[in-house]
Amino acid sequence: MTDGIHFTGAYQPAPLPNLIPGSWYIGFACKRCRQHFAILNALTAAGTLDLTGPASFTATCPACNHSSDYQASDLVQFQAAQGGSSSTA
Repeated sequence: MTDGIHFTGAYQPAPLPNLIPGSWYIGFACKRCRQHFAILNALTAAGTLDLTGPASFTATCPACNHSSDYQASDLVQFQAAQGGSSSTA
């Protein structure tokens, strides 16, 4: 059985400011610079989460300041490679 989160609605999440290397997060890969930025701490590092739903997100990348629209299907679960507000994944 796969764990998951079903998102509905429209969101304007703020990126998490201080990623911890080795910790797991849910976020987006910026559509401009491709850096990963987190909007949530991941619930589990034990497996892949099923991230679904008709939700829309407007978020700004903390690395390049590019604002873009995302869908739930754009969400990624990633392990931070370094600290700061964004990560190469």
